[in-house]
Amino acid sequence: MEKKVLVIDDSALMRRVISDIINSDEQLTVADTAMNGMMALEKLLRGARYDVILVDIQMPKMNGVQFLKELNKNQIRIPVIVVSSVASKSADETIEALELGAMDFVKKPENSMGSEREEFHSKMLRAAYVACGLGRYQGEKEKNERPVERTRIVPKSHRAVKKGEKLVVIASSTGGPKALQSVIPYFPAGFPYPVVVVQHMPAGFTGSLAKRLDELSPLTVKEAEDGDILRPGMVYIARGGKQCEMIQKGPGQYQLSENDKPPRGGLKPCADIFLESLVDTSFEEIHCAVLTGMGADAMKGIELLKRNKKMKVVAQNEATCVVYGMPRAVVQAKLADSVTALENVTGTLIKTIEE
Repeated sequence: MEKKVLVIDDSALMRRVISDIINSDEQLTVADTAMNGMMALEKLLRGARYDVILVDIQMPKMNGVQFLKELNKNQIRIPVIVVSSVASKSADETIEALELGAMDFVKKPENSMGSEREEFHSKMLRAAYVACGLGRYQGEKEKNERPVERTRIVPKSHRAVKKGEKLVVIASSTGGPKALQSVIPYFPAGFPYPVVVVQHMPAGFTGSLAKRLDELSPLTVKEAEDGDILRPGMVYIARGGKQCEMIQKGPGQYQLSENDKPPRGGLKPCADIFLESLVDTSFEEIHCAVLTGMGADAMKGIELLKRNKKMKVVAQNEATCVVYGMPRAVVQAKLADSVTALENVTGTLIKTIEE
């Protein structure tokens, strides 16, 4: 039986574009559309039910954020995917929508033609499949992506290991923006090590995520910029639409590279690429948390680091994940040192760091 989809967007063109994408898949069908959140809410309050709701952010009468608040108020539990533009206001409200329980979001294409349209098509179906419990969307064409070239940044003779040089890395994807709110704010003031977060997000959204986490946290949280020098007690969110890598400038001096190297597995930023860049640094210890997300990103990078570094890995447990993909890959590969509920991730990280 086809999964029923509700599409909410004030643009007739966008409703048609999204409907055509959904109806192109034999397991999905657009059961209804609405011009704004108010019209959609009326349908739901009259008893209409869907397997997933796709909702725009900026709409008259009732926008996407207000719609999600009404769903929560009326205890309507249907997976919601936000379909958002990259405009500054939309980006901030997309983060708020994810806080309110939206499962995922897909960025609207700025160009309705060519590769951007194709990418929107595949990401829309991928998100809908996960939300409907259909598993991984198999309709995407495999891309022949060039492997990311990596050079040995620090010659062995310069790899001075200073006692106490430690780094925390957090990798997350679907469900990550909300999950991070149960992790980052619980690092205590005065935490003595830098934290780098690789959250799968397109360009234009990680700044809003960093801003929101900064408001909630005793530590300073910022969107990573090319050339940022790592500071103790700072949290750096890898920039959406870029690859993030670590460069060692000298003993105890580390710099972030936000670059335009190609995606790997469609991911930019990619946690594997960031973790691999740590191999030739002199960090004494690396502590990594793998949170909710689809796929297996971070697993290969962790495997490489475990062979070359002192590394401890905390995986979020299945019960608290929106999508149990990335943590499962780490657990199945026997790379996780501990598996714990989301609310215990920060405490477990801190405990392993202090051991």
